[in-house]
Amino acid sequence: MIRRVSLCYLGVIGCVLWLSAQQDSLPINRDFVFADGIYEDLAALQTNRPDRSMRTLDGRMVLLQEDYMLKVEELHPKGRPDLALDLEEIAAITVNGVPYIRTYHDSIRGFTEFAGLRVRGRLCYYSYEKTELDSVLIQAFNPITGRPFRQQMVVNPRLVQVEKVLDLENGIVWPFTLPVMLDLLANDEALVQSLQNLQPAEAEARLQRCLLIYDDRHPLLAPVGE
Repeated sequence: MIRRVSLCYLGVIGCVLWLSAQQDSLPINRDFVFADGIYEDLAALQTNRPDRSMRTLDGRMVLLQEDYMLKVEELHPKGRPDLALDLEEIAAITVNGVPYIRTYHDSIRGFTEFAGLRVRGRLCYYSYEKTELDSVLIQAFNPITGRPFRQQMVVNPRLVQVEKVLDLENGIVWPFTLPVMLDLLANDEALVQSLQNLQPAEAEARLQRCLLIYDDRHPLLAPVGE
C-alpha cells in the first residue's frame, strides 16, 4: 500500500512538472511575443534570449511597423555614444515582440535596413524592396552609314522585391522559391505532393499558404519571455 501511494505521488509530481514545462514554452506563431533586443545569431531567436536587451540601448532608428521595416542608423549602450555597435554583427533586432532580420546597408542614405518576419513559425517568411542598378548602352547612329557615332552607358535604378524564408530551427536563410520550399517541406509528403501536382506558376502562387499549413502541422516551441 505504501509503495502504491508513493508511485501515485511521483506520478502527480511528474504531471505537474510536465505542465510547468509546457507553460514555460509556447509554439512560435504570429501571436508569440519575442523578447525585445539584439540577436547576434538567427538560431538564437528560438531561445528567445537576446544578447542585448533594448532597454539597455539607445540610438537612431525608424520603425515602419505596418511595412515590416526597421531602419537603423546607429545603436549604442545607453550613456555611451562612443561605443557604437557594429550593425553588421547584428543578425536580428526584435521590437514590440516582432523580429526584424538584417537585410542590407544603404550607403547612400546611411542606414541599415531590417525586414520584419511576416510569417513566424518553424519556417518564417520576410520580404523587402531593394534598389538595383541596371546599366544600359545608349547609342546614336549616323543615318547615312548606319554606324554609331556616339554612345553612353546610362544607369537606371530599378526597385525589386526580395523574398526570403528563414528556417528558424537552424537559423539558415533561403530564397523563397519553389525548389527551395519543396526541400524544406520534404517531411510533409502531402504538402509536397500537392505542390508537385500543380503547374509551376500555380505552385509558386500557393507557397505562402503551404508555408502556413506546414508551420501549423509542425510547431516549433520557444521559451516564454521574462
